[in-house]
Amino acid sequence: MMKKFSFYNSIFTQAVFIVIGFTLASLVLSVYLYRQNMRMIAIKEAENKATIFLSSLETSVRRILSNKESKSLTELIEERVEFLETNLNFTIIRAMMRDSNGQILDHTRKEKIGEKYLPEEFAEVMQSGRPRIKHQFKTLKLEPGQPKIPVIEVFYPIINRNRGDVQAVVQIIIDVRRTFDLIHMEYKRFSTSIFIGFASGAAFLILGMLFFLRRRIISPVLSVVEGSNRVSSGDLETLLVPHGSYEISNLMQSFNEMVEGLKQRDQMRQSLEFAMEVQQNLLPKEIPHIEGLDIAGKSIYCDETGGDYFDFIEFSDAETKKIGIVIGDVSGHGISSALLMASARAFLRQRTALPGSISEVISDINRQLTRDVTESGNFMSMFYMTIDKTNRNLTWVRAGHDPAIFYDPKTDSLAELKGIGISLGVDENWHFEENVKQHLNHGQIILLGTDGLWEARNPRGEMFGKNTIYSIIRENSNLDANSILNMITASLTTFQDNFKAEDDVTLVVIKITTQF
Repeated sequence: MMKKFSFYNSIFTQAVFIVIGFTLASLVLSVYLYRQNMRMIAIKEAENKATIFLSSLETSVRRILSNKESKSLTELIEERVEFLETNLNFTIIRAMMRDSNGQILDHTRKEKIGEKYLPEEFAEVMQSGRPRIKHQFKTLKLEPGQPKIPVIEVFYPIINRNRGDVQAVVQIIIDVRRTFDLIHMEYKRFSTSIFIGFASGAAFLILGMLFFLRRRIISPVLSVVEGSNRVSSGDLETLLVPHGSYEISNLMQSFNEMVEGLKQRDQMRQSLEFAMEVQQNLLPKEIPHIEGLDIAGKSIYCDETGGDYFDFIEFSDAETKKIGIVIGDVSGHGISSALLMASARAFLRQRTALPGSISEVISDINRQLTRDVTESGNFMSMFYMTIDKTNRNLTWVRAGHDPAIFYDPKTDSLAELKGIGISLGVDENWHFEENVKQHLNHGQIILLGTDGLWEARNPRGEMFGKNTIYSIIRENSNLDANSILNMITASLTTFQDNFKAEDDVTLVVIKITTQF
């Protein structure tokens, strides 16, 4: 429940923050742009009104210039102050008039009248004959210490109708705070409306997005999570009904395909476990107790099943006291190798029950296996030997397998039981040779193994090798067969250092005892 709540909380929180962030960014941007736009509108409105006002004074100014009007410019403006503030929403805080030579004819400050200088703006208006408007924030010297206020400064030319030239320039400075205040009030009303609209839109957008996320993403994903939990607990019958967004629906479909694959793999795993159990039952369940012989054997598979094989053949002939010992290695490992190993075991047990030498036994088995594996290309190496206690000799056939190791503690000599022969399943017409070793004595050790033992490697890529086995046999020749086998397998485990084995390992140790 905590995981489910956390998942909901995470998705919802992210969605809410995304929507709120987008809404606030849009709101701030729109308000800023609107504010800038309203500011420009306010200034433009004041400029237009100022131009209209000055154009309405143009006739009166001409009369002042021609001395037909007794009033001054400032007196005319003072008469209209109330009208300006009421209808045009600005106040003229400074006014002056210059003639074409730049001499001040009229000024709000009387002491300026008669001064002569040519400001840059005045020169531009005189030359172009068009009004010039300059807007800025400034602190007026008439009111020292006051904060900056928004004003516009208008230069308006008075054109001589007869000559068409600029007769004088009227300059006024206008306080546009009232215009800005009105615009600001409108801006506040607009901002409030925008905020409410955006807030309402954001709320609906959040609700809509959360509904969409829940229906199209969150619920489907949670069903995938729940299904995964059921599968992890072993319920491989779990299937999801694809719904939600296209991607989530595809995910659910892939989940169903994965579950089907897991079901097949589970069935395969169970089959492999069953095959392993069957194959383990094919190996000797117990080591035969033969007077005069101490025997130990073991197979270690790198997969569930493998191709290594060892067995003991006990003969029913009471006159001849002998035992057959066989070890084999099928190419590769896995199910196919295990099946071939099982076939070879069946052929061997069936054939050894019939008369014939061991070379004839192996030749017959080879003929049968070759016919079975012709199309597959598989083969099997085998080392088959018999120990005759009556005659104290050892007879063997080597069918492509590594030679057995023979150690005599009296002479401290190591030898390999070699012989000519190819692997089973290659040539059905091959006749195998029989090899014999006479005069077996107390303490001698015979070791049969598959190449997975001496070719095993460690993480550094080094090979276990036969020399290591030779050393273990020499150093532990006084021990029984099972102890020698355990010493070799323990040494192999230490050598591999948890490195995964690449091949099966099978080992059989026979030691001739004093009762032989």
